[in-house]
Amino acid sequence: MDSVGAGFFIAGSIVFFTRGLGLDAASVGIGFAIANLVGFLFTVPLGMLSDRIGARRMLVVMYVWRAVWMAVLPFTSSFTAFVVVTTLVTIGDCGVIPSLRALVSTAVGAQDRVRTLAFMRSWRNAGSTVGAALTAPLIAFDSRAAYAAIMFLTAASYVVAAGVIARIRAAGDSVDGVPDVVAPAGPVRVRRRWRVEVPTALKDGPYLLLTLTSMVLMAHITLLVVGIPLWISDHTDVPAVWIPVLVVINTTLAVALQVRFASHGESAGAGRRALTLAGLCLAACCVLVAFTAHVPTWAGASLLVLAVIALTGGELWEAAGSWSLSYRYARPEIEGQYMSVFTLAPIAESVIAPIAVTTLVLGADWRGWVGLAVVFAAAGLVARPVVGLLESSLHGRAGAVEVASDPADERPAGEAVGAASSPT
Repeated sequence: MDSVGAGFFIAGSIVFFTRGLGLDAASVGIGFAIANLVGFLFTVPLGMLSDRIGARRMLVVMYVWRAVWMAVLPFTSSFTAFVVVTTLVTIGDCGVIPSLRALVSTAVGAQDRVRTLAFMRSWRNAGSTVGAALTAPLIAFDSRAAYAAIMFLTAASYVVAAGVIARIRAAGDSVDGVPDVVAPAGPVRVRRRWRVEVPTALKDGPYLLLTLTSMVLMAHITLLVVGIPLWISDHTDVPAVWIPVLVVINTTLAVALQVRFASHGESAGAGRRALTLAGLCLAACCVLVAFTAHVPTWAGASLLVLAVIALTGGELWEAAGSWSLSYRYARPEIEGQYMSVFTLAPIAESVIAPIAVTTLVLGADWRGWVGLAVVFAAAGLVARPVVGLLESSLHGRAGAVEVASDPADERPAGEAVGAASSPT
């Protein structure tokens, strides 16, 4: 239901904001930029809250939150109100993503979580297509009431999603007050609530490097939605009708192949190879697009089809690698916090990449695409040393846990002292 709601919103929101609310395109862009920036700042605190109250409960709250403010959106009548309400909706979006991933981890376990996310991605693409199709008749009415109905349908889909999630029972949930699992033994650090500390995940340097690497590779989103369409319109002789054709090719391949690409395991090597292949595929996409600048129409269209196929390969490998590595190196006891930090990657990409692509890449003609190809290839190749740092950090944490739980610490004090003071 969430994906159907996303389809409603993606297909109908811009038309609603411009025709229903009477905002110009620049105002809509500024509003979304402000909303994304505020959402970026709220992401990690919401992940920490998810760890405190539980991912399932957090998801229910966030879906209801989104539904309420989405239903308020049709009643806004000024730019300021639009920005405020859109920001509140975006905060809910930023709270859903890390909590959903944490819930998947606890619901299906480590062995199946990446495969489950792949199934979810495939169903999400299919659901978005359904939502977009259902929106078309309402847009055809071209009235404020019809556009408002799109927002109400989106809100209703969030309410249904909240009800479904409320019925999911994951590990750690309690039945009649008895928890499913017992918390692992070991020392527990108690923090004073009035102390403000930097979140643990934000102090994990190797994990931040992984997030940064993934952010660069996630720019495939902007290439498909912004970069390639603008390039076709302004720099090639390829008819604009090819833009939706390329999008259909991408979504069809993504739905058909996402699970297969994600079925290569969650080992460090598999995740590293996936990110490397993602970088190389996206680099190939950029090179192919660069060649479309001064070729006949038929050749340009053919090259663009090959470019989108390469882009889709990069998208699928990036998702598989990012999912497996972000889970593998997150600390289980604060997984929501780690997932929220990793969620900063797509949020930052949505703010930075459109500006970079429209100014630096498209502004430099074909040379911009070649430069972007170098960036993607470098991001893919840097995955190897980044994963090496993450493995060292993981082994260091494991060693610290072993030392903390050494059986020698459980012996009587006299025996331990005597053993330590005896001659060798």
